[in-house]
Amino acid sequence: MDFNQFIYKKETFGEISNVDEFNIAFGIDANFVPPMGIMLTSILLNNPECNLHVHVFLNSILSEDIGKLKSLASQYNNIQVDMYHVDADIFKNFYVGKGYTVATYHRILIAKILYPAVSKLLYIDADTLCVGKIFELRKLSFDNEMIMAVPDRGEWLPQHKKELGISAEQIYFNAGVLYIDLAKWNEFELSEKMIQLLSERNLSFQDQDALNLLAGNQIKPISVRFNQFLLMKKVNEKLPDDTVFIHFAGQVKPWQPWCDNPQRTIYDEYRNKSLWRKFDYHPRDYQENRLMGKAERRRGNFLTALKWYYKYVKDKLLRN
Repeated sequence: MDFNQFIYKKETFGEISNVDEFNIAFGIDANFVPPMGIMLTSILLNNPECNLHVHVFLNSILSEDIGKLKSLASQYNNIQVDMYHVDADIFKNFYVGKGYTVATYHRILIAKILYPAVSKLLYIDADTLCVGKIFELRKLSFDNEMIMAVPDRGEWLPQHKKELGISAEQIYFNAGVLYIDLAKWNEFELSEKMIQLLSERNLSFQDQDALNLLAGNQIKPISVRFNQFLLMKKVNEKLPDDTVFIHFAGQVKPWQPWCDNPQRTIYDEYRNKSLWRKFDYHPRDYQENRLMGKAERRRGNFLTALKWYYKYVKDKLLRN
């Protein structure tokens, strides 16, 4: 399969020397461009000594966000942004559910498109922040593995492993932060195998499940500091001092207006320093209308809560 045929346009903003550059990739759609921009700002602020080569794979973007990415590349002299516009039809038969879009599958393309020009790559979800030094990843050795990742955790995990058909002893990895040896990925033909598996089977965590099923024994566990969960449903979780990447895992995100977790101030700090400081998220479906209603009720804004509950019921009825 010629994966390049699914990239119909490429744009480049900024220019850096390829000497000692650090390659980072995102797979997103228009909804996650602002969080990605805030994430990039956090990397730039904490890693001014790093030449950052960013590869953005997306199937939609607003014109105003294109302008902001151009401005970001002009504002900092150590970042280059390559934007790859993806023809989403390659994944049209794949499962898409709540919290997941076609863009979830873009990481399958990344290793094929960027190799051999790029040999090592950090893939990272857009619902993250950088609060440390990314070059610390380079101090780690892949040994014989193709991917470095952080083991997932949670009470749900034993049952999920059982449902997938993997042993209780096998480590299950979170795919939100992946440091990848692209040569080994392509030698193993992992992209092709993932497409085959995902076209045949609906998996709860989609490409993350596929990675664990196909390459679980070739993934090297690394410290949680490189993918430190900060769940917005929990209050007063302690963030370790040596954290490099914060991952706002879970359904509640710090940019959503119904998020009342006081630790969202960590996110707000970087948002206010970014070109996306005015990013204003609005509910996008009937379920999010309900979350807004619950949040306004918690805040004592009962009239506003009723308005959101009314919108929730109305949109749900229209959907059905």
